[in-house]
Amino acid sequence: MKLSYQSRITASAVLMLVVVLLIMASLWFPRTDRTVKVMDLLFVLDITQSMDVEDVDLNGQQVSRITWAKEYTKQVLQQLPCGSHVGLAAFSESRSLVLINPVEICESYNDLSQMLAKIDGSMAWALSSEVSKAVFGAINQAKLMDPSPDVVFITDGHEAPPLHAELYPKYKKKLGDVSGIFVGVGGEKLLPIPKHDFDGTRNGFWEENDVMHEDVYASLRSDQSTRGQRPRTEHLSSQKVGHIQGLADMLNFEVVTSPTKASTVLNTLQQKVKTRDQVVSYNWAPWFASIALILLVLLYFPLRFFRD
Repeated sequence: MKLSYQSRITASAVLMLVVVLLIMASLWFPRTDRTVKVMDLLFVLDITQSMDVEDVDLNGQQVSRITWAKEYTKQVLQQLPCGSHVGLAAFSESRSLVLINPVEICESYNDLSQMLAKIDGSMAWALSSEVSKAVFGAINQAKLMDPSPDVVFITDGHEAPPLHAELYPKYKKKLGDVSGIFVGVGGEKLLPIPKHDFDGTRNGFWEENDVMHEDVYASLRSDQSTRGQRPRTEHLSSQKVGHIQGLADMLNFEVVTSPTKASTVLNTLQQKVKTRDQVVSYNWAPWFASIALILLVLLYFPLRFFRD
């Protein structure tokens, strides 16, 4: 199909008129109110040293677990609807330290993304990694907020020092309306854990004799004949899927293991955590401007279909 010269001139004029109308609409078309389902979330990122193990894939490259956790969190934030409130926290030792209280995602996205970029292992205030206690602490802090956010806890599940099977930590309070999910990160293979100085400089790897391989306090009160039988692999790390699942069962959380798409966590959140209706003022300008841009591309770079 070929258009005559006159037909092309007419089509170009019509397209330019439509483009002008679309640009005017993007500038002056009023916002409209929409009711959307939103969530209130507190993202807690594990910043202990096992998260520096480089055994996860990100865009075809092997990166550290904490690098993956930050990028994945950013992708999830980008897909949350406006009106959702998100807070950020970091976990080290046995505490989850809130860095930003939940704020509206669209208005505060720049602040959230900048804080997320600064989260790393150099912020850690201790070398231990008591995941279970940190989760309990995150829940307690979420219960103090209004409205109470649900918890997204991103970790490899590595407890250091290890837990004693008979003295497993229990959450003794009521969960209230706080729920959440665990996002597991890390590979299945045990790998050396990078060691860092207090200023964050990498200084080799943790060796077998550098770490505790058993909960000494608990083991001294158990059968002495079983001592020394535990594998001495606590200086190595992999994703502790069983431990994460055990915590999830205790707290009635869901578990998402090594997700590759942000939608995986979003779908799980939508099915698990509480949502609320939020009226948002919807801006149609991006749609009008995008259509205008497409028409301009067609006008100045026409397809072969319309060429002589």
